[in-house]
Amino acid sequence: MRKFILLVFSSILCCVSCSGIEKKELKSSDILKEIKKGKTVMIADKIIMDDLDFSLALAPFALNAQGLQTVISSNIFFSNCVFIGKVTSNSIEKTIPIRTSFKNNLVFLNCDFRGNVNFDNAVVAGTVNFSKSVFRKNATFNNITVWSKDSYFVEIETEKTFYMINALFQGNLFFTDAKFQDAVSLQQTNARGKLLFNNALFKKQADFDMLTVDGDCYFNYVTFEANAGFLSAKFMSPVYFNQTTFAADANFENTYFLDDLKISNSDSNIKTIDMSGAFFVKKMK
Repeated sequence: MRKFILLVFSSILCCVSCSGIEKKELKSSDILKEIKKGKTVMIADKIIMDDLDFSLALAPFALNAQGLQTVISSNIFFSNCVFIGKVTSNSIEKTIPIRTSFKNNLVFLNCDFRGNVNFDNAVVAGTVNFSKSVFRKNATFNNITVWSKDSYFVEIETEKTFYMINALFQGNLFFTDAKFQDAVSLQQTNARGKLLFNNALFKKQADFDMLTVDGDCYFNYVTFEANAGFLSAKFMSPVYFNQTTFAADANFENTYFLDDLKISNSDSNIKTIDMSGAFFVKKMK
């Protein structure tokens, strides 16, 4: 369940994990130059002072009548880096939006994002991994499409809002041990594999309305300190709420449970739990 480190990068991590390494500054233009050359980007222990916009790495082409797309073939790998400016995959050219497609892996391990993070509308063919990273400003992954078997947001910490609305993950999605200090939304997101939030902490509103999960879904040992919403969500496989704490309202109105709903030893200190209109194929356990 905790296989969040990419095996392909295991040897690299051994080389860059030394905490005593002093970080040196790096310009985003230098990163974009490597991408333009089609080289793999492997950067560790750096401070990127200015904005990093992946949509500006290469000349975009027409995606459709409404927008352009930049296609990046390079593997992108950052470890233990600090991003002072914003990190984005979106820009505007003469009122026309530019989006980014990543043909390989998109990895930010143990990184510190001081500015906004925006990967809205991105398409990623490889693995997405933001494990152990800190988001100090707003982070958005709205409408992102990820085709890989596994995507990792393990042990992330967010200080502002974290939105992953209407996203599509063709494989498993891991949020184990994540800590959310502000509002979170996975509204209308579709996980075609498993979804794991085990041991996660939600300090503010958690919105899972109209979420769809095809594989098993785990909210074991999760703490919801504010309202949790699962309005009209669809769970196609078993969903687990074992040792879960609901400190405020929980809304499961019109939620579909097409397999087992398993709740055991969860905190009963719930203001209200609304399951009106919920659909159960099997009995709740």
